[in-house]
Amino acid sequence: MNAIVDNTIDFDPRDSQTWPAWITPMEATAILRLSLSTVRWLMVSGKLRSRKFGKQRRIPKEALLDFVEQKN
Repeated sequence: MNAIVDNTIDFDPRDSQTWPAWITPMEATAILRLSLSTVRWLMVSGKLRSRKFGKQRRIPKEALLDFVEQKN
């Protein structure tokens, strides 16, 4: 059975005030303007903090803000 995946993002990636508290890797691609494989590599390597919820990974908003600050 194939699941339907909704890849729409209902926030402004340029405005951190609109970001959700926990961000999916797909949402992080829009914010960071990187590929999904790069975002996953950053999470696995520990350069971008993330947490597993069951089988899914989420990135805390604070971790993404810290990552963006380090790159500037």
